[in-house]
Amino acid sequence: MNKLEKIELFLNSLFEKKASLLSWIMAFLSVIFVRIFIEQFLALANPILPYEVVIEYVQSFYFFSLAIVIIWLFISLILKIKPQKLSFVLIFSLLLVPLPPLIDIIRTGGEAYWSFYLFSSPADLWLQYRTVFGHLPSAIVYFGTKITFIGVILSLTFLVWLRTKSYLKTACSTVIIYSILFFMGGFPSFFYYGYNFIFQKKSFFEIKSFEIFEFFGSPNKILGVDFQNFKYSVAYRLDFIYFILLIALLGLLFWRIDRQKFIAVWKNARFPQLVYHSGLFFIGIAIGALNYPHNLRLDLFSISAVFVLLICVWLAWLASVVVNDLNDFAIDSVSNPERPLQKRIFMREEYTNLAWFFFLLSIIGTLSVGFPFMVLIIVYQIIAWAYSAPPFRLKKFPIVGTFVSSMALLMILFLGYILMSDNQTIYSLSLRIIFLMLISGTICLPIKDFKDIAGDARDNIWTLPVIFGEKKARLMVAIGLFSSFVLSVFLLNELRLFWWAIIFGTIAFLVVVSEKIKPRQIFWPVLGIIFFYGLVMVRVLFF
Repeated sequence: MNKLEKIELFLNSLFEKKASLLSWIMAFLSVIFVRIFIEQFLALANPILPYEVVIEYVQSFYFFSLAIVIIWLFISLILKIKPQKLSFVLIFSLLLVPLPPLIDIIRTGGEAYWSFYLFSSPADLWLQYRTVFGHLPSAIVYFGTKITFIGVILSLTFLVWLRTKSYLKTACSTVIIYSILFFMGGFPSFFYYGYNFIFQKKSFFEIKSFEIFEFFGSPNKILGVDFQNFKYSVAYRLDFIYFILLIALLGLLFWRIDRQKFIAVWKNARFPQLVYHSGLFFIGIAIGALNYPHNLRLDLFSISAVFVLLICVWLAWLASVVVNDLNDFAIDSVSNPERPLQKRIFMREEYTNLAWFFFLLSIIGTLSVGFPFMVLIIVYQIIAWAYSAPPFRLKKFPIVGTFVSSMALLMILFLGYILMSDNQTIYSLSLRIIFLMLISGTICLPIKDFKDIAGDARDNIWTLPVIFGEKKARLMVAIGLFSSFVLSVFLLNELRLFWWAIIFGTIAFLVVVSEKIKPRQIFWPVLGIIFFYGLVMVRVLFF
């Protein structure tokens, strides 16, 4: 057996191994930390503020995660294998992430070159592509970065050749992998070209490099967020686009790795609650716009910030769903046997890792917009954990459990509100609205417990339906729901809503007490009623 055959045999053995999601999370976070440590603490550089270190970390997180996921998807496609077979091989590629600044330090005797994005006109960008990052602006030196890029390209090209023995596929892979890395290096320029094409701002060949920088580095506020750090303004706005793109690509990667698990997570998302969370987020934005109309300025990055936070709300909810499933196994075995753990689609360990993954992404996403947003999403997760998990497991106690759930939902409303408010505070939010949310949630959220009566009773979870039975509990929740509609009139101090509250409250009352509507189906019609009442509120309050 010659050396080439031994290498091929070794690589084939690696393809049979799999790296877990937790391994990827820990390895990726660690190498990004090491890279930032090298750039900001080992290299000779001017000290930067702590929040600037965070921006550097988040930017590196997005850049390298996107590059790796895109290459991962491409390699699995060209080799015609499932992406999970590449998980163990590609995890070693993370060791290359800290190399560029290290190579720079060795070359310069202590300094790391500034390797920024390419802001180039179409003609200049094409020249840089043809010359492998040649003809760069004088301030930018891709020394260590270029060496590492070439190393990545050669390594992956060799991998493709070993697996396929096809010179055509190998040559195509070389060009495509280089193009992916170049695309990431010039992402702002490519994005601006696309934006300019869609909105027909000017001729493609008339685009100038400074226009691209001005587009991303604008000092304008993003709704209520006033980010005034000129050095990092480009990275700050890019992070919004990166996050949305990363979530889409991770979803595609998850689908390619295991469709059954992807579909199981999708079906288990509890869409009524997901819609309710989204509605609360937009209600927070609407109230914020009412209090801060001067911040209601819509542009690409404002809309992107809204989408980033909305996705983070979804991710936070999915993380809380997993935590709930892990602690409600006995209940769901009786009431919800179709859930992933009950059907053995996930093992407990990998399901736990998935919760951490959702939580991490929600933290990174909210941090991209601002520190206060991250704090709110962490508080939401802490409350959700205390609600579902020991030692507190507050869902076991009637009233207390729904009050805690209302507190968690209030964080979502705050998230939307501070996006519009100056300095990202909630001090200008009326206490009446906060009390309305807490009271309404506490007396109405038991509506979600009707479908779990048998399982909750078996596990000693004392919800209203368990204590009073389904029929009496329906009447109690219906009265609470009707009262919440009427209460909104007085707490919002808007008498024009009175008859609307009576009408929608009555309809909601009749829906909940109707025995024709099964317990699992109650949430959707009630959610629809709340939605239409919300539209009326917007019409009355805003117009």
